[in-house]
Amino acid sequence: MERKPSRPVQILLYIGLALGLVLLLRLAFGGLTGSGERMQAKRAAETDKIDVMNLAFMQRAIELAEQNIRQGGGPFAAVIVKDGRIVAETGNTVTKSLDPTAHAEVNAIREACRRLQTFELSGCEIYSSCEPCPMCMAAIYWARLDKLYFAATRQDAAAAGFDDDFLYKEVPLACGERSLPCVNIMADEGKQPFAAWARYEEKIPY
Repeated sequence: MERKPSRPVQILLYIGLALGLVLLLRLAFGGLTGSGERMQAKRAAETDKIDVMNLAFMQRAIELAEQNIRQGGGPFAAVIVKDGRIVAETGNTVTKSLDPTAHAEVNAIREACRRLQTFELSGCEIYSSCEPCPMCMAAIYWARLDKLYFAATRQDAAAAGFDDDFLYKEVPLACGERSLPCVNIMADEGKQPFAAWARYEEKIPY
């Protein structure tokens, strides 16, 4: 007749099995954890690399903004980047070009489109020394830029005497509530160009 192990021996066996199981689990999950930590470290390194590039392009925009003051322009500049390469960089030239729409972002978009021979800038990112005004923000959307980076805020611009923050508050208001009188007239006639556009077979959507 087979003899069963004594009670103390059984306890020792159970303890041994439990320790072995714990060791196996630690090896298995420890290896996974180590792999996960390595993946996180790799992602962090990639993020650091991207951040360094972001900072370099932003620093360029800020430097251009300061240079632009000495060249007779406003304290704003923008840089447009595609595939890690600057394709356009300009300052604000409102007073130099006698053009109230010649903000840095608009100038940069125009220059990038000219150089890339396109009317939309998907695949590009824009770095602005200051948060864009509503006009420039709309231009960035229209240009289909992938991403916007900015340094100073609209409040910083307002503190320096620019209307950016005020305009952001004006745009959402109904026509009758804005400081600029806005009157909607000949609404039906105004739809005629859109009807013509819809019928035109050679149009290029944008």
